[in-house]
Amino acid sequence: MSRRGVHLLLCLSVAGSLVDSRPVSAEKWLCDDVYLSTDAQSEYVADLVCEAAVRAKAFLQSCGLVQTSAINIEVVESAIHPGFGECMALFDKRTGCLQVTDPGRLPLLLPENDARAALPPDILFASTITHELAHALLHQSAGAIAVGPTEQEFVANAMEMAVLDPHWRDVLLGANPAKPGGSVGHINLGIYALAPRVFANNAWQYFQREEIGCALVQKIAAGEFRFPVQ
Repeated sequence: MSRRGVHLLLCLSVAGSLVDSRPVSAEKWLCDDVYLSTDAQSEYVADLVCEAAVRAKAFLQSCGLVQTSAINIEVVESAIHPGFGECMALFDKRTGCLQVTDPGRLPLLLPENDARAALPPDILFASTITHELAHALLHQSAGAIAVGPTEQEFVANAMEMAVLDPHWRDVLLGANPAKPGGSVGHINLGIYALAPRVFANNAWQYFQREEIGCALVQKIAAGEFRFPVQ
């Protein structure tokens, strides 16, 4: 699809948080959804970003999350987290800036033995955007409500798995099996730090429960649910 490029507008209003990220040479590209845009180095990458973001946003909205302000997705050589250094992507709720590492470099940042290494680069890129866009829309939906970190990662990981093509989702589930319905005992920050795909697969299986699903996502956004502290 054709997109309109304009002069480079990098997310420079993030002093103290994302300014160490290394941007690739980029233009501003407007997505078909006027509330989504990207700073990307080519129309091909811009298309990857916009297609992933529009698809993810549609599912997130169907699950009850809302977008209250425009989101720009900046493609950089390496996203830099202020506390953890180089990372795959991040959403800074203080600035509203979403950054994702260039798709060609993204697989190099996967943790050792991460099942996502089996995903084609474009699928991994789209999945990563879905994860961070879920963080963004959850933050916007919650407004002044403080959402806990476990709940944030539950929503982001469950939405990432939900939007993923079923074939690739099965690949990830097969690498780190979780019992049907998931285990709440595996949905905590300790597991997320030590075995992020175990966390993700249990988040997905728990989300799949008939009585859970999008209703739980909406309760989290409203500040009405927190997972037990492990």
